[in-house]
Amino acid sequence: MVELSLGVFFRSFNASKVILCACLLVFLTLFTLKLDGKVGFSYAFVFAPLWACNLLVFIGGFIGMCSYCSNPPSRNEIMMRVDFGAMCITVIEHILLAVFETFAFVKLEYEDISEPGYPFPWTIVFSPLFSLSAASIGIAVWALRHDKPFEFEFFYAINIVQFVFIAFKLDKQVDWTWAVVFIPLWVVLSLAAVGVLYALVLSVVLIRSRHFIPAHRRQHVYSAILHTFSVIPALVCLVLLTGKLDSMNWSDKSTVSELSYTLAMAPLQVSFFFMAIMSAGFGGPSSTPQTNIWWFGLRKPLCPFLLDKCPSLRTYANVSYRIGGRNRAENEQENGEERQAIAGDNEDRDEADVAIVNERRNRQRAEEKTRGSGGSQASSQGSQSGQEGMNPMEQIASSSAAISRAMAQYKNEYGYHWHGDISQPD
Repeated sequence: MVELSLGVFFRSFNASKVILCACLLVFLTLFTLKLDGKVGFSYAFVFAPLWACNLLVFIGGFIGMCSYCSNPPSRNEIMMRVDFGAMCITVIEHILLAVFETFAFVKLEYEDISEPGYPFPWTIVFSPLFSLSAASIGIAVWALRHDKPFEFEFFYAINIVQFVFIAFKLDKQVDWTWAVVFIPLWVVLSLAAVGVLYALVLSVVLIRSRHFIPAHRRQHVYSAILHTFSVIPALVCLVLLTGKLDSMNWSDKSTVSELSYTLAMAPLQVSFFFMAIMSAGFGGPSSTPQTNIWWFGLRKPLCPFLLDKCPSLRTYANVSYRIGGRNRAENEQENGEERQAIAGDNEDRDEADVAIVNERRNRQRAEEKTRGSGGSQASSQGSQSGQEGMNPMEQIASSSAAISRAMAQYKNEYGYHWHGDISQPD
């Protein structure tokens, strides 16, 4: 059974990553068609999706900077200042990426008309990526200290050697096969494949566990499956691309050499597609962080901003769909598992409340003993005051336990429907 919750979608939708994955997907499609000679348009049209993505980043960053300068946050709002710094760093990264894309366009489009004595080497083309990879190491450390995501910075940092190898190979400064050139990518994707395999095994173990409610177990399974379909196709694409490039260098008339670039890069397109799905929040609330609040001066994530501007959308925030029929026995079994998990949590809370009451009671008795006895009347008054001090704590413990049981009964009867503010979790 598959459950789609619009509430999770509104809370976890990351517009920046979705747009980036969509632009990369379109660029990859146009680039492979151009390499296969199936289209005759200029490389400017091929690089247009990437330039459009960079332009969107520049406009959003400029508006965010204007909003920050016009109404800066207070000194106590540290996280807003950190978010603004993260946005500025992202803008600088996209400036370097735009320079690399422009250099690559000039190299591919005007290589035939360049002067023979003044070539434009690929080392110069990749120089912005070299700078970005070196700077990404420090940016990743900064992001780790401030609890910010750094997936792309980590990608640039670990692939700096890969960029150098590709530039040297394209300039024919090294006589290596493409299998050797792609060794850094082999290592990275192999480790990623081991990681997703571990995630799959862990999800299988958790789905049989009784310590988690079924909704959380399904979330682990969905996340593991999406990560698998993001990593394994990329590894398959690397295998096909390496075989094709090496076969072309060896002038081998094998089946791999006759494979088109479109088919060789198709698995990578599948990987980008599933990355876009995860960025949209369908991998669970923890699969992707929220968008930076300073883009376009919104000062809040995109979906809460849209819900504030369009209150009619709040009607659909609590809607969820279940795909796949289930009989009544399975539904009752799932509800029983949820009740059992909730009952276990309530028992733990009750035990914790009782432990707190006992600890305070023992502390009061110890204080009474240290005070000393000034007479039977004083001791009786002290014990009486101690009992009067204990009764409110016992009442609080019993009240909290009753509230927990009432909440558990309400959840068992009406399910996990979320009725609060859209920016708050269930």
